[in-house]
Amino acid sequence: MVAKFAKTARIALISSLFASGITPVAYASISTETFSEKETAPMGNIGIDSSSFLYRSNSRGTAATTFSASIHGDFKHKLVKGKGDLLANSFATSNPQAVAESHEAYLTNSDGLLGNHHVSVGRKYYEWSKLDEQWTMMSLWSPRFTWDQIHPESIGMTGFFYDYQTTRFKFLAYGSPIAIPERGTPVEQKDKNIVSPNPFWKPLPTQLNVLGSPTTIEYSLIMPSMQELLLRPNFALRARYDFDNGMWFSLNSGVLPIHMVQMAAEPYLDTATTGQLQVNIRPQFPMRNINTAEIGFDSPDQDWNAWISASYEQPFRFENQSNWLNPIITPTSVFSGGTKIQLTSNFWFDGSALFIHEQAFKSSGTLTDVKVNLPTRFPMKQAFKVGGNWKFNDYTQSNLSWYQDLIDQNHLISVDVQHRLHHLPVTIGAGTDIIVAKTAQGGVGQYYGDDRLRGWLKYAF
Repeated sequence: MVAKFAKTARIALISSLFASGITPVAYASISTETFSEKETAPMGNIGIDSSSFLYRSNSRGTAATTFSASIHGDFKHKLVKGKGDLLANSFATSNPQAVAESHEAYLTNSDGLLGNHHVSVGRKYYEWSKLDEQWTMMSLWSPRFTWDQIHPESIGMTGFFYDYQTTRFKFLAYGSPIAIPERGTPVEQKDKNIVSPNPFWKPLPTQLNVLGSPTTIEYSLIMPSMQELLLRPNFALRARYDFDNGMWFSLNSGVLPIHMVQMAAEPYLDTATTGQLQVNIRPQFPMRNINTAEIGFDSPDQDWNAWISASYEQPFRFENQSNWLNPIITPTSVFSGGTKIQLTSNFWFDGSALFIHEQAFKSSGTLTDVKVNLPTRFPMKQAFKVGGNWKFNDYTQSNLSWYQDLIDQNHLISVDVQHRLHHLPVTIGAGTDIIVAKTAQGGVGQYYGDDRLRGWLKYAF
C-alpha cells in the first residue's frame, strides 16, 4: 500500500515540479553594455521596470516591479586593458531579493603587444555560435542571465581565453577550473515550501489527493557542497575561416557544463511520524561533450546573411538514483538555420528554424513502471521564430519577435519600443508579451496566462 501510495504521488507531482524551472542559486559577478565609439559611454544607470499582467493568477499578483542599477567601465594601458560592469536587480516586494550578475569582466593584453594574439582572464563574451545568438533559451554554448525568464540574456564564460585573428582565420581557446551555473530568479526554502518573488515562478503543489486521501507535501532544498557545485573543469575550442566571396565555416568542440541547473526530486512517504509526503529537491550539475559545425554567408554589402548550424552533445556526470525523478538528459542532435535581411534603410528582418532530436530516455530502478512524459532541458524541440528591428531615428527604435512551438502549437509574440530623450540621459520604453497556447507545456506554454504589458525608465549617469 505504501509503495502504491508513493508511486501515485510521484506521478501527480512530477509535471508541476519540473515545469517550475527551479533556479535555486544566485551568484554575484559582473555585466557590460556596448556603446558607439562616437558617443561617450555613461558610467552606469539606474532604472525601474514594471509589468502589468492581463490575467489574474493564484500564484502571483497582477503587477511586478523591478529596480535595477549598473556600473561599467574600461581602461587601457600600454601592456594591458580591461572591461567590465556590475548589474544588480531587485524585485519590489514585501520581502525584496536581489541578484547580481555580469556580462563581462576581464583583463587582456593591449592591442599590438603580441601581434594577432590576445590572452584574457576573467569573464568575457564571445559569439560561440549563431544558434545561441538566435535561440537564447538554448544556452548551448554561452550561459545566460534569466532574471526575466521570457527574455533571457546571454553572458560570457569565466576562465582563461586565447584568441588569434587574421583577416581570414580566427581561433579561440577557453579553459577554466570552475563552472558557474546559470543564475536568475532567486529561490528559497520557506515554511517547508520553495518560493520565489519572480512572477513567472510556478509554485509547487502543497497538497495531493492520493488514493482518495488529501496528503500534505513538504519540501526540502538539498544544496551540494561548493566544491561539487563549482569545481568542474571545462574547456572549449573554436576555429572559423572566412572566404573571399563572403562564405564562412566554423567548428567548435568542448567539454562544458550544462549551464542550466537541473533538478532531481526525491519523494518519500514519512509513515513513521507525520504521514506526509516529503520531497527533497536536489540541484544537479551534469557535464557534456559538445561539438558544433556552422556554415554561412555574409553579403559583401552587409545587407543580408544566412547560416546553418548542427550540434551534437553527449552528457555525463549525471546522477540518477533509482528513487529520484530526474528531467530527461540524453545524447542530443541540434539543427538550426536562419537569415537576417535589411529590407529597407531602417528595417532589418530576421528568421530562424530549430529542430532537436533526443535519444530515447530509459527509466531506471524503481521508476521503470512510472509512465510520465518528463520535460527535457530543451524548452522547444521543433520551432521557428521571425522578427524585426526598426530604427526610426537615432533616438527611437522598436523590436518584434514571434516564436512558434511547432510540437505544442504555442505562440509567443513580443513587441518593444524605446525612446532616448534628446537632451536628457533618460530612456523610456514600453512593450508587451502575448502568449497564445493550446497547452501549458514547453518553453512557451509554461507561461500560458502570463500575458503582460511592460514599461521601463532608465537614467544614465
